[in-house]
Amino acid sequence: MERIRLSRQEKTVLRMLANRCGCPDTYPRHVFVSAVGSLEQKGLARGAWTEGHALEDVRITRQGMVYLSQNPTLRNPVDWKWVVTTAVAVLAAVAGIASLFISCSLLNN
Repeated sequence: MERIRLSRQEKTVLRMLANRCGCPDTYPRHVFVSAVGSLEQKGLARGAWTEGHALEDVRITRQGMVYLSQNPTLRNPVDWKWVVTTAVAVLAAVAGIASLFISCSLLNN
């Protein structure tokens, strides 16, 4: 299963759901509800919504349990394309600056 990018709140709520506890009194309810909605769109949780979009009950899905078992630390995926292109751009900039210094030092001699 490929990794899914999760926010800090989504990770916290997914762990709460895996431990079968709902929203504790110390956790903001509006953050919990928005994270459940986001997790529901990603297929990791399922919420029972009442009329007016109020959250009645929420459970973790099978896909959420599998995702949590395969990625227990809930680390986000790395965008390797961005890493490689940034490294190439930095190397090109360093090579350009080095060639500039070399050409200027050759002209002064």
